[in-house]
Amino acid sequence: MTQPPPPSAEALTLDSPAVLAKPRRRASWSRTQWAWFVLISAAYLLRLILMPVTGQNDLVLPAWKAHYINQGHWNIYAYMAEVYDERNVVTDHPPAAYPYGFYAVTAGWLEVLRRAGFIDFDGWSAQWAISSRAWWFLLLKLPYLASDLVIGVLLFRAAPSGRGLLAWAGWAWSLSGAYLLLMGQNDLYPTLFTVGAAWLGGRALQAQRANRPQREGAMLAVASMALLGLGATFKIIPLALAAPFALVLASRWRDRLLLTAIPAVIFGASAAPFIATPAFVNGVLFNWEGVRVFSAAQIFASPVSLFVMAYVALLIVLIARPVSSARPIDLWAIGAVVFSGLFLFSWSQFYWAIWLTPFVVTLIALDSGRWRYWLTLWLIIEATFAVLLFSMHRDFSIGLLASASLSFRLAQFDAVIALFAPALQQPVEIVWTVARSAQTTARLLVFAGALGLVLLSALPIWRRYMRPGERNVAAMSRPGVLVLPALAGALAAIAVLGLSRHAVVREFGRNEIARVALSAEQPAFEQTIAPVAQSLTGLLLLVSQADSAALPGTMQVCATSDASKPGASACSQGRLIQTGLFYGYGFVFTPPLPATEHPYRFVFRLIDPASDARVALAIVTPPASRQQADYTAEHGNQARTGVARLTLLRAFDTGQALQDMSSRLAEDGRLPVLWLLSLGACLAVIGWVVTAAPNDDSSSSLSSQSCVS
Repeated sequence: MTQPPPPSAEALTLDSPAVLAKPRRRASWSRTQWAWFVLISAAYLLRLILMPVTGQNDLVLPAWKAHYINQGHWNIYAYMAEVYDERNVVTDHPPAAYPYGFYAVTAGWLEVLRRAGFIDFDGWSAQWAISSRAWWFLLLKLPYLASDLVIGVLLFRAAPSGRGLLAWAGWAWSLSGAYLLLMGQNDLYPTLFTVGAAWLGGRALQAQRANRPQREGAMLAVASMALLGLGATFKIIPLALAAPFALVLASRWRDRLLLTAIPAVIFGASAAPFIATPAFVNGVLFNWEGVRVFSAAQIFASPVSLFVMAYVALLIVLIARPVSSARPIDLWAIGAVVFSGLFLFSWSQFYWAIWLTPFVVTLIALDSGRWRYWLTLWLIIEATFAVLLFSMHRDFSIGLLASASLSFRLAQFDAVIALFAPALQQPVEIVWTVARSAQTTARLLVFAGALGLVLLSALPIWRRYMRPGERNVAAMSRPGVLVLPALAGALAAIAVLGLSRHAVVREFGRNEIARVALSAEQPAFEQTIAPVAQSLTGLLLLVSQADSAALPGTMQVCATSDASKPGASACSQGRLIQTGLFYGYGFVFTPPLPATEHPYRFVFRLIDPASDARVALAIVTPPASRQQADYTAEHGNQARTGVARLTLLRAFDTGQALQDMSSRLAEDGRLPVLWLLSLGACLAVIGWVVTAAPNDDSSSSLSSQSCVS
């Protein structure tokens, strides 16, 4: 078919049809766009699959506290302190640990859900007293999912044309980000505000460099700092970016001081109503986790904070360098310097890694001449994050699924290895040591590379270092490499589950009522427990380390039940296990002790104890759901109702786990509808962003000049 000739130059007047005609919408996506859509969508599909069946105390406990605001207790800090006192709650954590913005937003979301008829507060007297966990988990995580999506969109907008989808895909497949969504931690909120602040700050610098009206750049800079202040009302850490961002966004000291004051004023206004409440001052302003960033180390015979030293060094660099060298990429490099320095030079929680993640993935897209450098560091940090999850408390790894099925409540992994596969103890420790070392090295190189961007990027030698052919190099020809950390995490989870297949736990360890001590004079202790419904593969006996001395290396346990039933009695010799998170004796029953309708009686006996041996055992209250007589502890001539801190081990039952999961998902018939709507919303947002991306298979090799130079 013959195409019509283009309009002549004379015909292109301001009111000509060719000029007034609206551009046609793209008929279809290119292969590149489809590839990015599938890659990013797959990451969010996996999130949505796991969201209803994963949870942790940090998801439901803060929400439970926030719902008291809806009950009229607006000063949640004072009220929760009273609740803790009334219930005699003893814990290292403060009654309410977050700034008020988090509790206010959570209370507002809960009220929306209540008015919509999705939830009710009747009977919510404790954090886990919820009717349908899968339904509640999905509802409580929806704001976090929305924050996750908005972060991805902002990263897309922050990167140059053709590299935005790379930045979002890197974020979508970052395990440190996805994990926080599954865990239900609120760190996605401050991360959203820091990313938004960096994006708006970058636009402010672009407006200044393009000589657009001064008011536009100033308003964008103010908005950027305001986002940092709002983020601090969820967690205080965004305030750490206030001073360095202000030094980049303004050239005059008066403007810098005004910009720095904006987030401080916003946070101060949110804190002012509670400044006279001790629970707020001690639990939020001086939270024990937060103040540890000032932990001192001995340097040059003086106790100093290494993080503060690195932070001050960054400020000096920003002050000393030419004001004209400020570029949008500097803000992302500053975020990488601050948060990598936090991990390198102070104590930090492992899940705070989410604060650093968006800055690293954005540098992959922005710093085109060194994209391999940033991509390699991102891969190391994310892969080691997945591996090291299993070196921590078991509730932080596969245990996230235990809230949906107790089949996934496994023993601590280091104790499992010591009990069932002692030959693997040293290799596993080596793997974890290598992973920690690699992660620390990668963060150190992030710190150095980002500081180099801030310090040296304006120098001519830095630009000469970049070979011309690399300035527009494709960030990656195979985007599937972004999936590698998730694959490493999946393989690690499968390996841990396989090694722990005989270590599904039932524990006794609440409300200590007494303590007994085994010694050379009295080496035996007897414990009766209620009938068990499943065969026992082993047993762990927790020992009080502080009250024990000269522990024997081995201990014997003999188990008896109905004497008329074959196989209902056996003896096992266990050994002392001393790991980071378990201290006690472990026993393996080969073959397993069978399930029985009769109580089991365990007799623990020290083997060849030294004369000064002392093995202290805590006796705790028995489960309230059972008859008290089902649990008796006897030591010498003393007998009491109670149970030692035992952990009964049984084999993992795949069928039972799937049945439990299905039951959880079927508790509320509205769950599939909400899940599908959430998936549709995610796909719609991703599709909208992909449509806005360049429709060209060669677009992966576009210039990054707009955001870097």
